[in-house]
Amino acid sequence: MLRIYKIAHDSKIYGPGNRDVVWFKGCSLHCKNCINPELWSTEGAELFSVDEAVNQLKSKHLTLLGGEPLQQEDILPFIKAVKRKRIGVILFTGYEQSELFGDAKQAADLCDVVIYGRYIDKLKDDSLYLRGSLNQSIVFNTKKYKPKEFEKPNSYEVNITNDLELHGRTKELINDLLELNR
Repeated sequence: MLRIYKIAHDSKIYGPGNRDVVWFKGCSLHCKNCINPELWSTEGAELFSVDEAVNQLKSKHLTLLGGEPLQQEDILPFIKAVKRKRIGVILFTGYEQSELFGDAKQAADLCDVVIYGRYIDKLKDDSLYLRGSLNQSIVFNTKKYKPKEFEKPNSYEVNITNDLELHGRTKELINDLLELNR
């Protein structure tokens, strides 16, 4: 099973192209000042089978976020099923490559692009695209995407949920954006 918080379609900020985005629930890494601490717990997750999750996808591009995607029980079968549909996959993980083994390593190796590394608040750098801190690295496992596509864009995307509750860095980022437009 996969513990999913949300699946979004038509995103343009979590990698190149128009993409689907899956946010998973559950993370034991607990990075200080994580952008999504509400996704650490598995409580409130919707449970999906691999087939159910794959059937939700609409795009040929997919980004996997968390929580921690590699802590999902069925992440390897999910990524294999996605790749059989020729969908490009970008994976965000708090793990370093050297920490991975077994299914988690195989899953990461199947992804076209992997952003590795825990968020480290002391190394925060807002100028980075798709990374929050300087220690995080982008690894290209295939030629599906080009490094140039991973340069910082000039646009931002904001998704507001029905409950309008903002958390942690999300609240800070929205306040920063509002300040820029004044």
